[in-house]
Amino acid sequence: MRFSKILVIITAFVISTFASAPMDVNLGLEGVKPISLSEAESISKEANALFLDTNEDSVYKQRHVAKAINVNISNVLSHMPDDKNVKIVLYGQNSSSREPNQIAKILIAEGYTNLYYMIEGIDAWAISGRKTSSIFFKNEKLPEKEIHSFYDGIHEHLMFANLPSCRDCHSSPKVVYASKAEKEELFRDKEFVNDNCKSCHNTEKEHFEKSVHSPFVTQDLKADRKLPNCTDCHGVHVADKDGKVLRELKQISQDNCGVCHEKEQSLYHETFHGKALLLNAPGDAVRVAACFDCHGAHNVLGMDDEKSMIHVNNRTQTCGECHPGSNMNFTGFIAHADHTDSEKFPLLHGAYVFMTGLVIAVFGFFGLHTLLWSVRLIRARLEHPMAWKAAKEKAHNDKMTLKRFSKFHMIQHFFMAASFLGLAFSGLPQKFYTAPWAKSMIELMGGMEMATFIHHVCAVIMFAVFLSHIAEIILVQAKKGSGFFSRLFDADSLMPRCQDFADMKAHFMWFLGKGERPQFDRWTYWEKFDYLAVFWGMFIIGFSGLVLWFPVFFSGFMPGWMINLATLVHSDEALLATGFIFAIHFFNTHFRADRFPMDMVIFSGTLSEEEIKQERAKWYERLSKNGELKKLYYTNEEYKWYKPLAKFAGFAMLVTGLVFLFLMIYAYVVSVF
Repeated sequence: MRFSKILVIITAFVISTFASAPMDVNLGLEGVKPISLSEAESISKEANALFLDTNEDSVYKQRHVAKAINVNISNVLSHMPDDKNVKIVLYGQNSSSREPNQIAKILIAEGYTNLYYMIEGIDAWAISGRKTSSIFFKNEKLPEKEIHSFYDGIHEHLMFANLPSCRDCHSSPKVVYASKAEKEELFRDKEFVNDNCKSCHNTEKEHFEKSVHSPFVTQDLKADRKLPNCTDCHGVHVADKDGKVLRELKQISQDNCGVCHEKEQSLYHETFHGKALLLNAPGDAVRVAACFDCHGAHNVLGMDDEKSMIHVNNRTQTCGECHPGSNMNFTGFIAHADHTDSEKFPLLHGAYVFMTGLVIAVFGFFGLHTLLWSVRLIRARLEHPMAWKAAKEKAHNDKMTLKRFSKFHMIQHFFMAASFLGLAFSGLPQKFYTAPWAKSMIELMGGMEMATFIHHVCAVIMFAVFLSHIAEIILVQAKKGSGFFSRLFDADSLMPRCQDFADMKAHFMWFLGKGERPQFDRWTYWEKFDYLAVFWGMFIIGFSGLVLWFPVFFSGFMPGWMINLATLVHSDEALLATGFIFAIHFFNTHFRADRFPMDMVIFSGTLSEEEIKQERAKWYERLSKNGELKKLYYTNEEYKWYKPLAKFAGFAMLVTGLVFLFLMIYAYVVSVF
């Protein structure tokens, strides 16, 4: 017993010493030098050394020496460099592994002369505490410069599945026995690459071969067209420069579809779905309908095919996936409508021509009006500086004030202005979705869903202001009794009358230096235009906005193309409203030389008596004659305590509006140049 124990101890000592000592023994294979773990570790630090892992795929995936290549007798030569003198270290799982010897014989036969054998294998390497790599953990650097990401952008995110590895695609029999030139040609062969995909995805293969993208179905193609296949849409190594997939499948897919369907893609971008997909951050576009949500992914069939998702009998079900309760009218929405095509879409084209003409006419007329007015005031200030200063000081220092707006009107204006800015903030990125600032503005709001929520909340506030104004009109007119229509066009009404056109003509004559500066009544012609534009806008923008907000409800009694019309009208009328307010209205009320930097009447509710005499002499004379002047004398004592706050809010709104105006102009300039 004592002898046996001593023999075991001696044997263990000899084996451990033998294992850790430098290996000069050949172990029966000429041309291969056995090495210890420490020697192998030293070689691994050399730049050109090559480690070959001869273990089974499952062992290699679990752990292997960093940068080691997993090889077997059938594929080892395909991984070998041309340099026959390169250092090559082979290893198996442990000292009992036979595979390294088998691989070594093949390499010796091919003339490789600098071979080493790490006998103890990967088990001893790991037990000794040396660093290992795993296929389950990402390597940071890759030798292949032409590959953006070594890891597949789709399969790497799956956890519980029979996942493909590199070898499944790159080590088929065709590849193993191919030369380097033949391999390059094989991997340029789309059919060869995609056959690998179809070998696992049998159901998708069956659907795809019946689709319009299959060569079995579609054979007549234009000269510059090719049918897509798996990798055209899904890609393989799809990543950015940092190796991360930046967009989700929906966002990538619409780009892929657009390669062949350019026009359809551009028209899709004009819809809310398309804009949301472009503006959403990665992962936030899941609820947005992309191309494959309507047309199918692998089962893309012609519209006339009864199995097609967009066949007339299947559209309600397809749309109903996102819009519960959709009906046949709703499916009449034209997803790729071209409002510039008068033959296919005459009604949309007519609306487009009308809205474009309206925008050009309004901005053309009032742009000229603003320019001439601005020049005339600047000239007056430069030519008569003393008189200008005296008149301005007299108007501002006059302590006698008349009531211009009630508290209710001031509150209405504040909420109208605030909600308008909110609508512009959440709507402009969608209108100018290609602008460089659009995506950043959407992200600032927290994504498209939050931007839509902000838009809806502001719309509700504006509707409330508008309805409160309508209610006020009804109550005021009811108190006055009969004679509503006779009062509709009198001097106190905001409805246009002949005198307004005479005032406008006289104003233009003054602009051109051919007449005296005209005097106005209670309301000027440009104020009436502002007021009536709100009414027009509330009906046009408001109704079209409701259609877009509740499309399924409105399609219950309206055709689906009305959603297209609502989209067009809402967008162009919003452009007209925002551009007019931020450019024309701001000048008329705040930025003209005799009001700059801000007219505070909408916050104080009063005008000085001298101020009225200088610009609204007709109103002042009329009030004096009919005895109404004394009734309007009013001093808003409360204004003193909230004046600083009013100025802050007023300037904040002005600055915000000017920023939006700059962004709109910038978007147009970028789109043109």
